[in-house]
Amino acid sequence: MARVVVAALLLAYVPALYGMRAGLTGFDGPRFMLMAGAYLAVSVLFVVLSRPGRLPLQRLVDWQLAADVLALTVLLDAGGPLRAGLAMLLLLPNAGAAILLDARRALFFASVSTLALLVVTGWHWTRGDADDASMAQAGMMGAALMASVLLVNWLATRLDSQERLAAQRGEDLRNQLAVTQAVISELPDGVVVLSSTGGVRAINRSAREMLGRQATTQDDAATGISLLRQAMTTASSDVLGAEGIELTVPGGAGVPVRRLRARRLPGSDPGTDAVIVLEDLGRLEQRAQELKLASMGRMSASIAHEIRNPLAAIRHANGLLAEEIEEPRTRRLAAIVEDNCLRLDRIIEDVLSISRRGAAEPERIDASRFLHETLAELIAQSGVDAERILCRIKCVEPIWFDAGHLRQVLLNLVGNALRHASPQAGSVRVYWILRGDRPVLEVSDTGPGVAPESRAHLFEPFFTTQAKGTGLGLHLARELCSANGATISYRPPGETPGALSAFIVEPAALPTTT
Repeated sequence: MARVVVAALLLAYVPALYGMRAGLTGFDGPRFMLMAGAYLAVSVLFVVLSRPGRLPLQRLVDWQLAADVLALTVLLDAGGPLRAGLAMLLLLPNAGAAILLDARRALFFASVSTLALLVVTGWHWTRGDADDASMAQAGMMGAALMASVLLVNWLATRLDSQERLAAQRGEDLRNQLAVTQAVISELPDGVVVLSSTGGVRAINRSAREMLGRQATTQDDAATGISLLRQAMTTASSDVLGAEGIELTVPGGAGVPVRRLRARRLPGSDPGTDAVIVLEDLGRLEQRAQELKLASMGRMSASIAHEIRNPLAAIRHANGLLAEEIEEPRTRRLAAIVEDNCLRLDRIIEDVLSISRRGAAEPERIDASRFLHETLAELIAQSGVDAERILCRIKCVEPIWFDAGHLRQVLLNLVGNALRHASPQAGSVRVYWILRGDRPVLEVSDTGPGVAPESRAHLFEPFFTTQAKGTGLGLHLARELCSANGATISYRPPGETPGALSAFIVEPAALPTTT
């Protein structure tokens, strides 16, 4: 559009002011008007062609500069005394070329423009229409034209590199911000950004759950946020930034009461946004308890290993004494020692099984063959009546499990069922069936089931309702299931019409094959 404006001014203003009315010597008015009109028409055509998709940018720039140099050269020749002022117009297209083109091509057009200026001025100087000062002025104008093109091209190159660098930095910053937001949103700790007026600028998912009762919007967290604001107002900055403060968020609608610790990150000045980190004290205590149990488990395994050898010696000595004892009362005491040694041995074996279980190596297990072979082995070793155990395969899907782990889980569950079930045939049932769209292993029995007050502690270590139980069988079964990505749950009798007491193992889904 700038080219159209310049051409229109040349057509309307210059001839009217200097040509027809002033009668300047050497000014060719008709040729000037004709060239200015043609230049205006070509400029309008370039405006149409400059729309996106019409012509490649580099080709369009080349054509525009060629038209500019040609038109301005003719206007310089026809301008007479206006030649010095018209020469300044050569700076505009060449400066634009220095911005849009590389240095070599920009210098090419600048050289052509300088030569055109010198040729026109020299032609008029030979005819006597220009003096020596005009030639010197044309030379200086050409030098200024070349220098300006070099300077503008250098500045444009620097600006372009800085713009690309800024765009790259902006993209990196956006990516970093997206990663940071994704990480913060998945943090187990809550993060809340409060403005100086107490408004919520940002809050992650964990903070919504802690403050807003499984909230999905910031408004739902209003109760917890108001408690947080009050706690921040009453607490000193030193306490809030060091060990933090505790606050209790009331529960409701199935959500338990939350005990939280709020701590402000350092670096936020008074009157600015404050970043508050929320920690669930219940989760921290649970984690500490888990670490404590893990430490106790390692210690228990070490103690069990050390007890094993003395226990074997006691049992061996008791067996030798029993062979020489004839008095019934003393033999009964020896039998009590033997029974308790066996019980201690089972406890030691269970503890060691938990501590030394290796990493799970799940595989596809044929359910029918595996279950029948394992149950036949159990029946042969324990001497239990085979008719008491009923095995049914109602699903063709294989079991995705470590074979050794699954064998131990099955033996523990069936052993528990045999102890509680009635002696009738089919009192213990092992089914591989579909529950919904997932196959599950169900071990049920006709026993009375677990008392309601004991169900919450079923899988805890050393919890047992039997006088001779170790309390480690179900705990070991859960640990083995967890190692294989499976779950184990208890179904009390009568939960559905005709349902027996049962333990249900849901293996992990079969991996997809490619």
